[in-house]
Amino acid sequence: MSIMQQTKTDSAPKHSHRNPDLSWRLIIKDCLYFIALAILLGGVLNFSILADAFNGSLTGKIQQNQLESLKAKSQQIYAGISFIDLTAAKQLYDDKLAVFLDARTLNQYKTAHIAGSISMPPRELLMGITDPSKVVPDKKTVLIAYCDGGECELSLDIARELSSQGYQNIFVLGEGYPGWETAGYPIDK
Repeated sequence: MSIMQQTKTDSAPKHSHRNPDLSWRLIIKDCLYFIALAILLGGVLNFSILADAFNGSLTGKIQQNQLESLKAKSQQIYAGISFIDLTAAKQLYDDKLAVFLDARTLNQYKTAHIAGSISMPPRELLMGITDPSKVVPDKKTVLIAYCDGGECELSLDIARELSSQGYQNIFVLGEGYPGWETAGYPIDK
């Protein structure tokens, strides 16, 4: 063997006999380490959200944010529309001082609705299929429009249209039918 051949043999990498399973184990170990670190950091940075989720208040906070967003949107687009909360709407309901208008589809209305409410989908109202003056002749009647709550805007559409037709006391129940039902208030199925 010549000197050149011996030098090449001596300079060959010593780690060429490395176990390939060991490389994959190290990669997997590193990945698991980073995943654990990400979970830990995610938990620390989102602790208040996680705490709200575990104690059950997260859904309420999300619904409240959706309601605030809907209120802000209505104030920007539909001036003069007032929102009413569940407690005030229930008081008007109990005192029989308001007419409740369901802005959801007729199928949703038939499935379940606020007891005594009237189905008035915006599409039918806008197309002239439903004549509000036949349903509610007195334009000073207190009207409470509702839909699916949260980000549903059908009740806002009804309120805007009724306002343009001269109705003066229109409210939107921001929590909608789901809020009413969750509160245990009267419904018809």
